[in-house]
Amino acid sequence: MSPITNINKHQSELQYVEQSYYLRMLGLALGMLSVGMVFHELNVPVWQWVLLGILTVVWPQLAHYFASHAEHPARAEVRSILVDVGLAGAWVVLVRFNAVPSLTILMIAGTTMVSSGGWRLLVRGLSMMMIGFLLGILLTGWHWQPRTSDHVLLATIPLLVAFPVVVSAATYRLARRFGRQNEMLSQLSRTDSLTSLPNRHHWQQSLTLEFQRYLRTRRPATLVMLDLDGFKALNDAHGHMVGDEVLRRVADILNENCRSIDTPGRFGGDELGLVMPETDRDGARMLMERVRKEVEREVLADNDDIRVTVSIGLAEIDASMSDPLDWIKAADDALYLAKEQGRNRVCTAAFAGVGDS
Repeated sequence: MSPITNINKHQSELQYVEQSYYLRMLGLALGMLSVGMVFHELNVPVWQWVLLGILTVVWPQLAHYFASHAEHPARAEVRSILVDVGLAGAWVVLVRFNAVPSLTILMIAGTTMVSSGGWRLLVRGLSMMMIGFLLGILLTGWHWQPRTSDHVLLATIPLLVAFPVVVSAATYRLARRFGRQNEMLSQLSRTDSLTSLPNRHHWQQSLTLEFQRYLRTRRPATLVMLDLDGFKALNDAHGHMVGDEVLRRVADILNENCRSIDTPGRFGGDELGLVMPETDRDGARMLMERVRKEVEREVLADNDDIRVTVSIGLAEIDASMSDPLDWIKAADDALYLAKEQGRNRVCTAAFAGVGDS
């Protein structure tokens, strides 16, 4: 995994830790109302009140600190969730299995485990919950008082209603963020990082689809191949950074002159391609002459007075082509012809030797 990927992954995990911190704070604060009302009715010893206050206030801070400073924040947060589950088991015992608070605490604990780590985490969490049960029994003994008073019910409603709503909203935001990230990754996987045009794989997929469309409809389409003249000499003289800048600008010029239905792309090195649906060779030639002249007169690097020219070959699709590779070869042959005839010109496959500019 690259260093940049590692940094992005670490940042995403820290965002997850921050979200968990606020949810934990909210859940424990609302849970304190419910448990506190049970404690009030049971008239429990002071030490149980102190324990409730400490765990409500201190534990979220400790969990956040350890997770945010861990090498793998997400793993540390999962460990904190297991501690949460163990504490949930202990609280059920401490409230003497009071029905509504106990069921609410167990429901939230189970939901948290499944949403955070699936069924695998749920299995691990159940073990922690049993440990919490045993710890609670050791502290206070076994007491079974499941009846829930109206006061306890009212105190539990915020935890029962508000907390799941807040969790759902947080999950929705997280899903949307992941959706946007996946969309960005999908876009990056289709895009050439230097020119921002579709990369070769995605561009050839578009070319293949257009070839298949021709087989169905026999509608015209033209393939263009464009190559920078003397690009290696330019790199040797000015360096690859300048060469990259020039290639980016030529790609921009090509892209700016495209229609919305056209698909430009980087074929490889300094060679660019353009698939032009619903276009015969004459229409494509007119556009490519405009592109050629615009490249010729443009200063293509910010810090140097650098001008380049391009050679362009184009081929209109026809019935003699058996697959997309034949189409690419025809356009490439026209491009090589433009190079042989002196460069800085447009040649067509059908009119070899006549398409000079």
